[in-house]
Amino acid sequence: MKSIALPNFDKLADFVEWYFKNGKPMLVPDDFEVFLTDDATSSCLFRSGRYQVELYLIHPNPLVPPHEHPGVENIEIPSNCWSTLTPLEIPAFLQVEGQVHGDSFKERGAKTGFVIMSFQRWDDNLKMSTIGSRWKGHTAGEKHEALIRRFNPNALIYPGYADVTKTNKVVDVL
Repeated sequence: MKSIALPNFDKLADFVEWYFKNGKPMLVPDDFEVFLTDDATSSCLFRSGRYQVELYLIHPNPLVPPHEHPGVENIEIPSNCWSTLTPLEIPAFLQVEGQVHGDSFKERGAKTGFVIMSFQRWDDNLKMSTIGSRWKGHTAGEKHEALIRRFNPNALIYPGYADVTKTNKVVDVL
């Protein structure tokens, strides 16, 4: 896989600032893919080390329920800010480990949908894919659950809910 020698960042926001200051570089991973769930389409634009940028197209009238992304710190930047603001002026939505988000997607997506860039820092022990596969909370539907299951085959997943921090394996208790 191609890589760029990134500086050491103290915070995910430092990576976001670096990304914009360096002209929003494209470094698409060798395992490039377009991911589709019940209410979004996404793909990776940049990946190096533990850092990734995904473009997310949120479909009109999204189902995105409140959820969190275990093992992934995330900053979302709306598309209307990409070219007009400097990195320090960008209204970003930071989600850290254990923080639930998603309620605003329904209102923001209403009839037209919307586009965001998702800037991510993944935990060292995780194989990077799409942030939509790192999920804890109610799901958007069957396509979404299949995506989560594909990257987390042992995760607790049942219709309408997934938690990648728990296993679905049954343990015999003696």
